[in-house]
This record gives sequence, structure tokens and C-alpha cells, in this order.
Amino acid sequence: MATSVETSHTPGTWRLLYFNAPNRGEQVRQLFIFSKTPFTDVRLAPYPEGLYPVKKAALGDASPLLGTDQVPAVTAPDGTHCVETSDIMRFVGERVGMAPAAGSVEDTTAREMCLLAQEVMNEVFYGLLKPMVVNEIAGWMACIINGLGSAYLEKPADKLNEALAKMEATLQSSGGPYILGATACYADISIFASLSEVLAYKCFNKPELLSAHPKLSALLDNVGSKMTAWVNFRVREYQLGIANTIEFFAATNTPIPWNKKAGASSNVSIHTDPERLGDQ
Repeated sequence: MATSVETSHTPGTWRLLYFNAPNRGEQVRQLFIFSKTPFTDVRLAPYPEGLYPVKKAALGDASPLLGTDQVPAVTAPDGTHCVETSDIMRFVGERVGMAPAAGSVEDTTAREMCLLAQEVMNEVFYGLLKPMVVNEIAGWMACIINGLGSAYLEKPADKLNEALAKMEATLQSSGGPYILGATACYADISIFASLSEVLAYKCFNKPELLSAHPKLSALLDNVGSKMTAWVNFRVREYQLGIANTIEFFAATNTPIPWNKKAGASSNVSIHTDPERLGDQ
């Protein structure tokens, strides 16, 4: 259900504050969907102005952003706020039955893998986001804007290969299909969400990269099969029917007026029935 924007928290419910983009906050949405947890999905727009009403300057100490002035931010049913993506994933995971016991060896592994997924988002997804969008918009002229050759690709590609190897090693150690073994945890969702976006970049050969990482490939297929309904819903409702994130960003941010498409406006989606959006 979509309503006018209302960012106040309703006690007894989960609330996520994030922009419409399927970037950092998307893994939090997917954790709620995978765990079949109802939540209020507050999508702030436009970027970055949509964030202003919940910043410290507007709400003071009542701001759910805890002084960071950044999203994603989550509010639990009891009113407790949490920020920073990796902290949010563990925070939610602990409360929806998708986190190991605090202080355990498994807890350390889950945290390490979740942080590694955030590194992939920071260094690979965001590291290549601008040149990938430019490539999509400018075509053959992109080399003039991005620079000749692909020097911008070297460091992100190295980081991706390093991360894939670490994730595969962890899965080999646990026996799979998830990083802790038989049961999925929040870190599996972080890995799926970050790699789904990064491996869709046209500069990477997904089949070739995953061929050396069979257990990681199986994890992505496993979680992906459970996220199909949600991803289809996201693309239909919020991405103008454009499945590829880079193509969506290009369509909504192109400087060519007659090619530019309007993205979704601010809204609140109350997902009270995650069963229909997640398929386990």
C-alpha cells in the first residue's frame, strides 16, 4: 500500500528509512523479506532533499539518524534506532532469527562477511557507479569522459576478486549452502544483495568470475530464488520496469532532456504480507 510520505514511527512496527535506489538499503529490505518480517518501507525523495526532514537539524535529538544524518536507518518495534548498514543487518538479524549467538565464533564470521559485503558496495559498486552510468548514457563517447583505457576498473576488480575468494573460502569451510552452514543468516543476504548489483555491471563477466567459486555461485542462486518475487515487485513498482540498476540510473539521470524518465516519488510502502514477496 502506498500513501503520502509519513516518516514518524508507529510503535510495534519495523521502519526502514532509505532512498528509492536499490543500493545500501536494499539489503535491509531483502532481509525483512527473506525473514518474512512485516516492515514499513519509507522511501525518501528526491535525493538528497528527501533526507532533510529526518536530519538532526530538523528533529534534534529525536532524529532516528543518531547524529549521522545518513541512511539507511532502521527503527525497531520498541522504538530503538540503528544506523550504519552492517550494524543494521546484525541488529535486525538478531531480532528476526537470522543471526548467531552474540560473541560466538559464528557471530564473528557473520560480522566479517557482512562487513566484506559492505566493502564490495563501497569499493566496487560505488567505485564504478559513475563510469558505468556514463558508459550507458554516452556510448562510444564515454571514453572521452571516463578517460582512455580502463584504469578506473583495476582497483575495483582486484577488490571484487579478493572478496569472492574470501566468501568462497568461508563457504567451503562451513560446507554451505550458507556461510554458517545449513541455516541462512543476515550476512548471506548482504552478500547476495551486494554481488547481485556488482556482477550485473557490464565490465564483469559473471559466469567466468563465479566459475571459480562454485559454493558462492550456489548461494547466490539459492537466495536469488527466494528473492525473485521481491525483485520483480521492486522493478515494477520502483524502477520503471528497468531491471538493470545502471540502466535505471541512466534513464533517470541522463542530461538529455528528451531521454530522461521520472523516477518514483517519495512514498511509504507498508509491507504487511512479506509472504507474497518472498518465496522460501
